[in-house]
Amino acid sequence: MNIGIITGTGLFVLGILLGIAQLWFAVWDPLVFIKLEMTIGALILIVFAVWFVSKETREDKINSSGEHLDH
Repeated sequence: MNIGIITGTGLFVLGILLGIAQLWFAVWDPLVFIKLEMTIGALILIVFAVWFVSKETREDKINSSGEHLDH
């Protein structure tokens, strides 16, 4: 698997675990919890955006070189 997928999935799981911890134990003040969740959400978006752009760039280079063109 790609490092972007693994990192994004790990951040998603971290967000879920933080939510469960807040639900059961009220670890953080509600505003702090919202900030944590928003930060994790933003990091997930950044990771997947970078992953997508790098994937598209690699595929574009392959297509431009003509390695995988149908004959």
